Amino acid sequence: MDDAGQTFTHRQVPAKTLHPPTTVSPQLRRSISNLAAAPRLAMDGMPQTADAWRAFVATADAQALALAPILASQFPHTVNKTTIAGVTAREITPGTLDPAKAGRLLINLHGGGYVLNGGEASTGEAILGAHYSGMKVIAVDYRMAPDHPFPAAVDDAVAVWRAVIAEYEPASVGVFGTSAGGGLTLALVLKLKELGLPLPGALAPSTPWTDLTGASDSYAVNAEVDGIFSSFDTIGRAMAAVYAGEAGVSHPLVSPIFGDFSGFPPTILTTGTRDILLSDTVRAYRAMRAAGVEARLEVHEAMSHAEYIYAFDSPESAVAFSDIAAFFDRHLVG
Repeated sequence: MDDAGQTFTHRQVPAKTLHPPTTVSPQLRRSISNLAAAPRLAMDGMPQTADAWRAFVATADAQALALAPILASQFPHTVNKTTIAGVTAREITPGTLDPAKAGRLLINLHGGGYVLNGGEASTGEAILGAHYSGMKVIAVDYRMAPDHPFPAAVDDAVAVWRAVIAEYEPASVGVFGTSAGGGLTLALVLKLKELGLPLPGALAPSTPWTDLTGASDSYAVNAEVDGIFSSFDTIGRAMAAVYAGEAGVSHPLVSPIFGDFSGFPPTILTTGTRDILLSDTVRAYRAMRAAGVEARLEVHEAMSHAEYIYAFDSPESAVAFSDIAAFFDRHLVG
């Protein structure tokens, strides 16, 4: 029974076997198959101490770090570790750098549930974004839980933004991120609106984590279907709680779906049909459209959460990042 006293029937779904579909490229089929064979990144209950969280993070981040040499060989780039407004960041310069775009810049806010992918593991999406856009990317290594819960990540993103727009025209800067990074991209703009600061020229929050309460439909529908973010009720709920802290998961800067999207820059959102955050992405898109924002939704066949980053040898990944790059090209000035 819901809050209005109405009774609804729950639908029982029988167990079934999912096969890598023939409707995608061989590279993506291989990725889907590999994910099915890989052990799930899981936890036996929510870690109760900072040390337990650190052990979990180290195991997970090792997977991201293992991809670094492959990314370097397939997507040549240089990395310059730096500090911007007291925040650790890495400037990614791609081998495809386009001199005609020297007046533009992209800021990347990495994913990982506000817990994972810190340090050297924070650059994977930034490298791909730089390659396909032909622009420099600032990968922000923002502070994360459990040591630094909300609002540390938002504060770091704002600090970097203030420093960047001291050198660049705000309309020439785009912000992009996946998962928690997509949610943080939206939270950043909500905070910039609150502070009365200039907004970016365009956004690309991909499969953004917009509702940390766990209410979205695809949390249930795509549970154990998603090969990367397999279950909200274990990993997701634990990360949401440790990140939100005293603010609670319904705070609009924690769960941007509860914020006001009016006045947002043009935005492209990317997801996939197996993505556990498909509904979070769709709900953000619909809210933006309702607020009069120029928004575009890209949904990829059979892709799990953020799989375009990990299946980077697939044509689907190239399409996803090329679409984002083209969107920035259309909307950024300079």
